[in-house]
Amino acid sequence: MELKPVPGYFGLRIYLFSTILYFFLVIPFLIFIAFQSIPEIAERSNWAGGADALADSLGMAVDSGMVYSQAVTDSIIQEAVTRKAIARHGISPGTVDSIVQEAIDAGALPVQIDSIIHESLPSGNIRDGTIRGDTFATDSVAGEAVQEETDFRLFVSKGPFERYFQLLFYLLLVSYLAGLLYNLPFKRYFKHKRKKRKITEKLHAFCKKHLLTTPVVNSIILTMPNVVVILFSLIFIIVRERYEVEVEKDLFIQFFYITLVATLLEFLFVYSWWKHRVHIKYIEHLFSETELRKQVFRRKGGKIRNRLLMSSGMTTFFPLLVVLVYLILSITPVKELDLDSISPGQRKILIGPWASVINPDQKEVSLEGHEKLFYVNAVDSIIMLVGIGTGIVASLIYLLLFIKWTNQDITGPVKELLANIRSTRGGETEHYTIVRTNDEIGELAEGYNEMTRKIHQYLESISRMNRELEQKVQDRTREVVMQKEEIEAQKEEIEAQLDLTTKQRDTISRQKDQIMDSIHYAERIQSAILPPETYLSEILDDYFIFFRPRDIVSGDYYWTTQRDDKLMIAVADCTGHGVPGAFLSMLGISYMNEIVNRNESIRANRILEELRDFVITSLHQTGSKGEARDGIEISLCIIHARDGFMEYAGANRPLYLITKKDKKGKKNAGNPGYELIQIKGDRMPIGIYEQETIPFTNHEIPFQKNDTLYLFSDGYVDQLGGPKRKTFRSKYFRKLLLEIHHHPMDVQKKILMEKLEAWQGDVEQIDDILVMGVKL
Repeated sequence: MELKPVPGYFGLRIYLFSTILYFFLVIPFLIFIAFQSIPEIAERSNWAGGADALADSLGMAVDSGMVYSQAVTDSIIQEAVTRKAIARHGISPGTVDSIVQEAIDAGALPVQIDSIIHESLPSGNIRDGTIRGDTFATDSVAGEAVQEETDFRLFVSKGPFERYFQLLFYLLLVSYLAGLLYNLPFKRYFKHKRKKRKITEKLHAFCKKHLLTTPVVNSIILTMPNVVVILFSLIFIIVRERYEVEVEKDLFIQFFYITLVATLLEFLFVYSWWKHRVHIKYIEHLFSETELRKQVFRRKGGKIRNRLLMSSGMTTFFPLLVVLVYLILSITPVKELDLDSISPGQRKILIGPWASVINPDQKEVSLEGHEKLFYVNAVDSIIMLVGIGTGIVASLIYLLLFIKWTNQDITGPVKELLANIRSTRGGETEHYTIVRTNDEIGELAEGYNEMTRKIHQYLESISRMNRELEQKVQDRTREVVMQKEEIEAQKEEIEAQLDLTTKQRDTISRQKDQIMDSIHYAERIQSAILPPETYLSEILDDYFIFFRPRDIVSGDYYWTTQRDDKLMIAVADCTGHGVPGAFLSMLGISYMNEIVNRNESIRANRILEELRDFVITSLHQTGSKGEARDGIEISLCIIHARDGFMEYAGANRPLYLITKKDKKGKKNAGNPGYELIQIKGDRMPIGIYEQETIPFTNHEIPFQKNDTLYLFSDGYVDQLGGPKRKTFRSKYFRKLLLEIHHHPMDVQKKILMEKLEAWQGDVEQIDDILVMGVKL
């Protein structure tokens, strides 16, 4: 597959665009809550001081010492002195205003203004005929004005917003520097590759190792300043005991929650963009063809569903969240009006046309009952609409890019896979599809690559055989040219060899088909001899059979029959597996049926002894040196359900019984504890034995209702697997049975199968496997 042109490595543009979007989302919210808070601050600080204080607290003033100009100070002093003069002397406001303004223009100090008023006014305009010469009142008024100015300066100097944005600015510089240092090797790599310069092995190894982690690392680097200032804001909100203006704290808390959401969106935005670039643009230029045929991702199991759910959630809930936040911030509770009653006009504004329906003749309405209502004033409505507009624009940018990346991450690999499928259909088997994602599409691409690899190998093998055959023909032809006399003979020989090869191939293929047909037919015969499921369901209340032959037919078999009130169960393991083991298993089943049919009241050990005689006789075993030691290992149980005990006899195979126990280890149905009892069989097989033939032992074992019985061959415990390719071992098998015996039988079978597959891994099965469990 031809590689695409080497793309440029995006670094700075992602950082800048993400930061701009972050501020584009945060700043409208900040302006909105600031506008809402201006009236309250203005009310507390006579508008001019409050407005400048808020502006400086938000970081919009350059120098806190320039907050109040001299004109503002003069206006405050003038208003305060005028107010006091009117109150003390009974002078008209216009007269006092003109005198105070002239004094201020002349550069008079606040303590001198009262004397100027005294000298300027005629005696007839003085309420009591005299004006006291002390200036205490004027000094007090001016002092109050100066004190107000001092309080305003304290409020605007180093407020939380100024500190917030200063810290964010410095941290963003550090973040951009860290991002530059981290992404510089990747930038150099793609620049060198695009200009076809030599790339060092160290640089290639670094970029290859860290490429797949760049989305997460860059997302953390860019959003870490936001996280730090969020933590700073949280500490500032919790630890700081006093705010110069309480509304400043409320405004900062609202801003804190907005930055949380914006930071999360910025992280998702950077991560999605960078991941899209890595999967679609960069991955194919760092990994080899062999590596790209399979998944190179460290984490597997991604789902397209999760990506679509995130995209759908963003598309649905993000714009709604923006509108909802602005709507919540815009509403004002009626109780904040601090009214005792409301007039008909106010009531009509509050509840609209319903005011003409509900008590229309009532002039004054008590505020009780209306306190829980909300309203949106005209200014807040305008600000809300503007804020919603800017928020939706930011949302659309986020959503369009998220949807674009999601679609390209899905449709791009699918189109690439379809193009390669068309090429393969046209006979070009060398093509492969880059596994760009770790989801279902990636698995599909990986499966396609494996399929084309095998097809290509198969075609190459055929082509190689054809080339070799053609070479042989050419060699023979040259010899024919050189030796004209042997041309016909060689030609006939070649044709004979071709015919013979074709016949041999056809013969081998036909024989293979015949053998496989025979084996499959033998499988049907063996399955027919084994007890059918319908029969087992009739005689066994609750059981499971885990039967997995290594080959098509098996040397392991299970056997069950019922005589009167006695239930006979056996699990056997014949020597060998495949066809030889299957023949011996069918002999064992046939002989056991014959023995039981002939002796209805026979004991378990006697069944094994007679089976041993049958096997030795059938296999013509004499015990001579060098003779095959074929035989059967078996565990046999005869369950006397009415009497509450079972008979057991075994040839090299044990029996496991899980039953309840008390604290002393004795059986006790009232105690929830359980124990596994192992009854070992005799250490001799069903067949010829090197030692003297002795009778099998017959064990009588009592049992309780709901005890669990397990019979099994050695295939499960001898299976190789695990990290060290060792056998499963009987100790762990007993532990596993004790852990799962309380589950239903079908669940136990499923757990045994899953445990075996996990243990086996990619190791092939080495023997037939048979486990049978019965609930008594």
